[in-house]
Amino acid sequence: MADPELRLLRYFVAVAEERHFGRAADRLHIAQPPLSQQIRKLEQQLGAELIDRSRRPIELTDAGEALFAEARLALVHSERAFAAARRAATGQLGQVRIGALQAAVNGVLATIMRAHHREYPDVKLELTELGSHEQVAQLLAHKLDVGFLRGPIDEPALAVETLIEDPLAAVVPDDHPLSGQDLIDPATLAHEPVVLWTRAAARTTFADVVELFRQHDIQPPVAEESPRIQTILALVAAGTGIALLPTSFANLGRHGVRFIAMAEPLPHRPLALAWRSGDRAPSLTGFIAVARKTKAGYLRDLMLRHPQLTTDPGTARAAHSRKRRR
Repeated sequence: MADPELRLLRYFVAVAEERHFGRAADRLHIAQPPLSQQIRKLEQQLGAELIDRSRRPIELTDAGEALFAEARLALVHSERAFAAARRAATGQLGQVRIGALQAAVNGVLATIMRAHHREYPDVKLELTELGSHEQVAQLLAHKLDVGFLRGPIDEPALAVETLIEDPLAAVVPDDHPLSGQDLIDPATLAHEPVVLWTRAAARTTFADVVELFRQHDIQPPVAEESPRIQTILALVAAGTGIALLPTSFANLGRHGVRFIAMAEPLPHRPLALAWRSGDRAPSLTGFIAVARKTKAGYLRDLMLRHPQLTTDPGTARAAHSRKRRR
């Protein structure tokens, strides 16, 4: 509906509600003669008399009564539409399609989504669990708006920003001799059976574990492989072996296991945000802002629950150096 038509409807509704041209004109902040002219214009457009001017107070004709009921609804709906457009323009309404690795889903993303819902309750978040390569493809195809992935990402069309470091941690049974350590030197794992997260389920983490073994020149025996994190943690709790997983998974709070930071050198592949660099959608901009604000609180809470952990490999290196000097 064009704005002139809406204006005519607003004029008519004011007159119909007031049953008086003078009061309606005062309410609309216009003079009475122009208001009368606009009502005449509306009647000419419809080809029907809407107001019986011969009566005092004025009354609506049958055509006027019919228009009055629908005109009020039309004005309410138009105001809702305008309000929705304004809210969408400021990021208060819309949708954000998110792709995320398992480590993000079970870690920082839940915290971000809760904070986002508090700040933007009417923005719908649609989450799909995907690997890093799949996320890149779907971002480029405009099927996702933002991804939580691991690099390196060599794609000029995407903006990539490190969110948290999220290094590998050793996951040991809580009655294992290493469970009392604050920091584990990867070299000490040379003869420890390990439970691996399969390559098909987690290509980046699998590659990081292999690189860790290469960097420290170790070849631990593989006790078991599984594509499921909960199965891996259950196997560790049962004493099958030690697992090497991103620190984020400590949030799962599995009974019977302990996550312990490892000393460097560690493969460095932080958890990052990625989005199309030219995308300026207000809903996406708001989501990214919440993610940036929320990560500090997430890291602080993680450290309070698991003080033996660190999400910064540099901190682990420094702690390991102090320990060795002592």
